[in-house]
Amino acid sequence: MKLAIPIRDGRISPVFDAAGRFLVVEFDGKEPARRSEYTVMEPGGEARAALLRELGVSLLICGAISNRASRIVERCGIELMPWLVGEIDDVIEAYCMGSLGGEGFIMPGCRRGHGAGRGNRQGRRFIWRGEDRGAAGDDSRRKPGNSTGRGGGRRNRE
Repeated sequence: MKLAIPIRDGRISPVFDAAGRFLVVEFDGKEPARRSEYTVMEPGGEARAALLRELGVSLLICGAISNRASRIVERCGIELMPWLVGEIDDVIEAYCMGSLGGEGFIMPGCRRGHGAGRGNRQGRRFIWRGEDRGAAGDDSRRKPGNSTGRGGGRRNRE
């Protein structure tokens, strides 16, 4: 089994889409056996996903990742563990121990399985203000006079 981690300064790179280097860890059973670093110069998630596929990576552990890049990675048959932070050695150790989903590794502002409060990005239902909107997107909670229901903007004065 091989896992990949985008790296920067000995930590998980904050954004997969902009990561220039990857650490690929090959496992012998449950123990890390070999580490190799690779560089990607082309912009975008396609080049990164193609490299990981060519290397035979089956799991990507990363920080933030765009919707588009996550779909590309998953189409390549690579399992995705996004929205994580930490020192590389600590992340690998936590993965081996099965404790990578712990609070010390979740990206600030993210909940487990959810990116930056926007709901998870693997095509499942989105969470809106802590409630399940349903597949059709129930708009009954919109504020009167606000077509988007998000609030904030200027209102016309009467």
